[in-house]
Amino acid sequence: MKTWKQIALILMAAVIAAVVSAFVHPKRPAWYYVEDPDVARWQITVEKAKELIAADPVVLVDARKKDKYDEEHLPGAILLDTDRWEDSVEAAVDSLMTAFGRPVIVYCDGDRCAKSADVSQRLREQMGLDPVYILKGDWRELVSVLPSAE
Repeated sequence: MKTWKQIALILMAAVIAAVVSAFVHPKRPAWYYVEDPDVARWQITVEKAKELIAADPVVLVDARKKDKYDEEHLPGAILLDTDRWEDSVEAAVDSLMTAFGRPVIVYCDGDRCAKSADVSQRLREQMGLDPVYILKGDWRELVSVLPSAE
């Protein structure tokens, strides 16, 4: 019986150490958020986007609502609002035709914004565009590398 008590104490100490480590460790994983691998493979950081923009002409797509787009957007960006998808695509059909054979970068407000993932998936599946990247980071950081659209 003494052996079983020792085993139970060791297991209890290991469990307590694991729980404390899970909450205190500086590089603990985010248990509450697991990224979809299909979405993650299309994500691009601001730094990589800057390199892509410098290397080749890209097509920029703003996935936010029209009022936010009207307030501020990247120069030359195409507005594709998921709430008004058909109208947005119809208004931007000429601009989207130039996207064939070019990389496309879709952005919206922040890393957790699901609209850019939705728009990029629609562009790949419905329009056949490839590659279509989702910007991970703040789109305002790209303003400095883009020519201003006057």
